[in-house]
Formats: sequence, C-alpha cells, structure tokens
Amino acid sequence: MSLTDNVHRLTREHLTRDRDGNLRSVPAFLDELRGAVTPGMNGNGGGASGPPIPIDPSAVDLLTEIRTEARRDYHEITGASWPGNVDSLLIHFAAMNLTPEWDNYLTHVTTEWLDRITAMLWPVKPRRKLVGKTCPACGQAVYGDERKTALSLGCWDEDGNMRPIGTWDIECNACDASWAGKQVAYLLRALDTPGTKIVSDVAEVAEVM
Repeated sequence: MSLTDNVHRLTREHLTRDRDGNLRSVPAFLDELRGAVTPGMNGNGGGASGPPIPIDPSAVDLLTEIRTEARRDYHEITGASWPGNVDSLLIHFAAMNLTPEWDNYLTHVTTEWLDRITAMLWPVKPRRKLVGKTCPACGQAVYGDERKTALSLGCWDEDGNMRPIGTWDIECNACDASWAGKQVAYLLRALDTPGTKIVSDVAEVAEVM
C-alpha cells in the first residue's frame, strides 16, 4: 500500500472485500476509532445530552497518539504547526511533494496505524497454545524467563471461525520453526502419542504421511 492508499482508508469511506469476496463500502478507519472512543452520550433521564462517554481507554490513547505523531511529523517537515484536524493533515501529507525518506516513513507509520486499529476493533482469536508439547525442532516446551508455551496452533480465520484443518499451522516461538498443511495433522498425532519419534524435516513428514 502507498501513503495515498493508507490515507484514503484512514480518512475516507472505502471499498473492501468481505469473506465471500464481495465488495462493500466501509467507514474510514479513524471514524471507526472515534466510534470506539465516544460511542454514546452521558445524559440524564434517558436523554441524549451531556458529554460523550469514553468506553475504550486504549482507543482514546491510540487516537491521541495518531494526532500527536502526525502533528509532530508535519512540524518536522515544514517547521510550522498544522491548524486543522488530523484527517485534513493526513490528506495534506498525501498531496505533499515529500522526499523519498519522508514518504517511506509516513507510509510505514500509517500502515502501522491501520494494523493497530484493525487489531483493536476487530481482534482475531488468539492462537491455541499446545501446553506441555515439545517442539521437535528445538526440544523446548517452554521458553523465556516467564516460561511461555513454545508451540501454538493457528486454526481460526479472521472472523473467529474454525479454518479447514488443511489450512492450520503450528509455530514454535522458541526457535521459529513452523509446520503447515499435512505436516500439521501428522505433528498433532505424533505429539499426542507418547514415545513417538517425531520427524521435523518436510521430506520425512511427506514419507510418513
């Protein structure tokens, strides 16, 4: 994605494909984030008057961070302060004749904002921890000072539904080894069978299967 593409998604209603491959129009990412910050009004007697009620402190923090970072970057580029809101500032960034360094930097920053808003508002189910299972590549079941579980199974899609088993994957956070496809079915069976010699090479797994 380019800086222009990122800014468009952050500040404008845009098209995206749903899980069935159909195009649909969705609100700007910053509008979605503001919706998490102020979803309702604090009124008396059931009325709609009063100040907004922030319900997601992390959304408040992220929105503040985006505003602060964008204004700071604009000041570093131009030496001036931006008089308008963050949406108009981002649109201005996309129209500026930036140096390649600033264009690359702002593209990276806006991509990170999109990713963080997505993770915050539409979180994906966490990977399933394979507690007590030893990685066949490094021999570790836990890692780090906090002794976190090394192996994890990826089996959920972005909507939180179970994926077909042929698309599952296993990763080891201790050594970065990974398995996918038919290797996963073999490895899960082997991990659940005491005394089984587990092979980790892809070619060996193919032979076993």
